[in-house]
Amino acid sequence: MAFEKLLSSIQIGNVTVKNRVVMAPMGVGFAPGENRINDAYVKYFEARAKGGQGLITTPVATIDDTTCGIAEPGAFNLTKEEDAEGIRRITDACHQYGAKVSVQLCHPGRQSMTFWNHDQQPVAPSAVKENEFLQMPRELSTEEVRSIIHKFAKSASYAVKGGADGIELHAAHGYLINEFLSPRANHRTDEYGGSFENRMRFLKEIIEEVKAVLPENVFLAVRMNVMDDVEGGITLEEGKQMAKCIESLGADAISYSAGTYSCKFTLIEPQLFEEGCRTSWLKEMKGTVSIPVIAVNHVKNPAMAEYMLEEGLCDLVGLGRQMMADPEWTNKVSAGKADQIRYCISCGACIDCSGRGEMLRCSVNPEMSKETVYTEESFKKDGNGRRVVVIGGGPAGLEAAALAARRGFSVTLFEKEGRTGGCFDLPRTAPGMDKMGRSVDAFTARALAEGVRILVNHEVRDTKEIEELHPYAVIIAAGGKQISLKLKGIEQPHVVHAADVFRTPDRYNGRNAVVIGSGFTGLEAAELLAENNNVRVFELDDEIGKRIKGDGANKNKAALLEHLEAKNVRLHPSMNTLEIRDNTVIAENLVTHETETYEADLVVQALGYRPDRSLSEVLNGCAEKVIEIGDCTGIGNIIGATTDAYEAVWNL
Repeated sequence: MAFEKLLSSIQIGNVTVKNRVVMAPMGVGFAPGENRINDAYVKYFEARAKGGQGLITTPVATIDDTTCGIAEPGAFNLTKEEDAEGIRRITDACHQYGAKVSVQLCHPGRQSMTFWNHDQQPVAPSAVKENEFLQMPRELSTEEVRSIIHKFAKSASYAVKGGADGIELHAAHGYLINEFLSPRANHRTDEYGGSFENRMRFLKEIIEEVKAVLPENVFLAVRMNVMDDVEGGITLEEGKQMAKCIESLGADAISYSAGTYSCKFTLIEPQLFEEGCRTSWLKEMKGTVSIPVIAVNHVKNPAMAEYMLEEGLCDLVGLGRQMMADPEWTNKVSAGKADQIRYCISCGACIDCSGRGEMLRCSVNPEMSKETVYTEESFKKDGNGRRVVVIGGGPAGLEAAALAARRGFSVTLFEKEGRTGGCFDLPRTAPGMDKMGRSVDAFTARALAEGVRILVNHEVRDTKEIEELHPYAVIIAAGGKQISLKLKGIEQPHVVHAADVFRTPDRYNGRNAVVIGSGFTGLEAAELLAENNNVRVFELDDEIGKRIKGDGANKNKAALLEHLEAKNVRLHPSMNTLEIRDNTVIAENLVTHETETYEADLVVQALGYRPDRSLSEVLNGCAEKVIEIGDCTGIGNIIGATTDAYEAVWNL
């Protein structure tokens, strides 16, 4: 596929953007406590510019640090003239690769917190709370409203001084501008509330003041919600009206998005959602304005981006989490190497980091947020053809093998199964989990492209064939062992592991199935089985999925639980399995302490994996270096496995 539209240039105002790929704005939290642009910010953006993107949009810049205007911990300030120096560092780094830079200006309004705003109370058009986890805001006075308008223009002038090619006003996602636009949030009775015209006034006056400080070679974009997707919020019809109004006010581009903090899944789509899940909204908005439209659409695959452009759904495609996963996305597309893209799997690990106040990390990209550590200058290409053996073809093994080959080692990878991927690859058969399989395929393609020799159906049992290769290093990434229950009836043929269900789902149809365990593996297996079976899930804890932790992980769990409910899967927390019989399962209800019997001619164990170090014991001493990585060491998650692999080989 040529991706002619995606790779063609476009004009935004008087600025020429070399292709239609936009790195969407995302908070990364690189300056907690500092609120300034540091080396981590600069290197992060430089990597994405070097990766070929046409337009880089920064995360929210703070325009007001005196009226509870910090949107997130680690956001950088743009409140005084000297802050322009930080913007200059970013623009200089990006311009050398031909990328344009747009600085996003934002006031968070009621979607902020006192404790990262110097004890200031959140503010809003009206004293109306957005969500239970947020604080009650105070209503802004008319004078404060006008002061904030002036501050947007001041910050825009500082961005211009820093060499920005564009300014983007964040009028979406439930932040302050969106709050003024939304009848749900804006109950004011002055000139900034009530009618559509009055609710538009805040944004209108910001646009007018910002445009007054912009030179002709700097464009103005507005990011807006086509709909809020919450009761009483902006509707799709009103979104069209707003888009037309924004164009009439002189904006050079509009960026379409949707959702607020009150939305379940609209703001950040969970893993189960398909690419292009916003397509119906974009079709509704098509033709509303004549200025360039930027749109996000849960895009990972360049084919989806090209489709959006060909269909006229937008003029530029915004990629968010995918840009964290692979900064080289556009370069790989243009070089015909799309099969090697590190595909975002929407696992939510980055969001989990944000929720903990940490620098963002990525499950499939170990270099994310470590761009100051993993640099071209520090990369050692000193393998000199020395042999490295990798045992295990899951993400950890494939990551290690590819990096070792890049360093100049001669790498052979042994995988005991018939295909690479390990347990990470198994859920590809489950609904909505094709991202996992595509990611494994890309891990494999990158390893092969680096020259790794991959041998599948090849189990290593002893040291003989390893020693015959005379390796410098052996990297053991053999994963863990599936955990099995120890109870009566467990050895019967209708008792299987979740891995068996994922490998051959068609073998299990028309059954009464009980899945034991409600981690992601158990819930995904239950959803897959629910296509053609009656399914129950047993969980020992008092809550289904209780051990799933983190904001992003919980969003994915919530989506799964909704799917299971729709498919009539029955969930049984506080259930201790006691015995498995031919066609029944006996369990104790830990709430009532009664013994209960359920029909079951299929029992699926989904209890996870335990570390398996048996191979390490066998191979100890068969090379100068024997290194264990990934699940065989007890890590148990993709982000830990790939990071462990990368660090081990970087320091080999």
